[in-house]
Amino acid sequence: MTKHFSILLAVAFIAIMMSCKDEAKDNPFNDPNLQEPVDSVNTDTLTQGTFAYLHYKVFRPTCANSGCHDGTFEHDLRTIESAYNTLVYRPVVKNDPSNSYEFRVKPGNANESVLMNRLTVDIDGQSGIMPLSIDPESDWSTMEATYEDHIRNWINNGALDQFGSAPSAGNREPQMLGVVAFADGSSTSLPRGAGNGPIEVPLGTQSLEIWIAFEDDDTPVSQLGVNEIQFSNEINDFASSPSESLNIASQAVTAEGYFGDPVSYRHSITIDPAQYANLGEFSYFRTTVQDNANPPSEIPNQGSFQYIKEYFAFTRVP
Repeated sequence: MTKHFSILLAVAFIAIMMSCKDEAKDNPFNDPNLQEPVDSVNTDTLTQGTFAYLHYKVFRPTCANSGCHDGTFEHDLRTIESAYNTLVYRPVVKNDPSNSYEFRVKPGNANESVLMNRLTVDIDGQSGIMPLSIDPESDWSTMEATYEDHIRNWINNGALDQFGSAPSAGNREPQMLGVVAFADGSSTSLPRGAGNGPIEVPLGTQSLEIWIAFEDDDTPVSQLGVNEIQFSNEINDFASSPSESLNIASQAVTAEGYFGDPVSYRHSITIDPAQYANLGEFSYFRTTVQDNANPPSEIPNQGSFQYIKEYFAFTRVP
């Protein structure tokens, strides 16, 4: 019985190996002539001024190039879905000096949409007029005025999506405006690494005050719920990190925000940095707050860009 069983096992093994070999040989993905899928959209059939037209003729070929709106940061103009969802009723990242704009695209009002502003003027005198670079396949240089008119009309006509449906403003989750820190009672905020990198905490610091500025479109910041923070030496692993309470100040503290403009801070925590990071080590932190309309919001969250996660961090330096 044992001998027969061994023979059967050997035959089965050979059959499986031959089957795998055949599958590998016939695998269509091994074809060296395999090409990337070709976009089958015929842009000549798209109705001028619709969002589908704008995406295929303007946003994707002109703005979704490397280092710009290619998914590196919002807004993401690579796909028609991501373009719409990161433009319409989305909060402004870089505003003008007067903070005139609330949304990137405000349906029904091109003049109050920062998108039109970025396409026509240098918003702060140092950011340039969009697009900053143009891919060779884009015809923006010859069609700029026409495309700007199409974008303006699309916004003024309600900023309908690719299906012709009107958007809903909804209720945004709380947003982050800035993070600053002060050492040992100083009123001067600590510096950061290059490019809004981690906060640099002097080695001898015994008391580190970390302040976080939030905003919400409906709930006053002082009435946000949960108000917790976690620390971790791993940028993406907070599973075993305990939650600590954030204090909410009765009077806001004004300090520099993420984009250099002054913003109001109410949430804070005071820690001994030596308990959270060794010399040269990073301590990342995540906050959780909740408004009156949405589930708890983790800021930054697992899907946030790395530069935001590094902005929510400190490191101890000599």
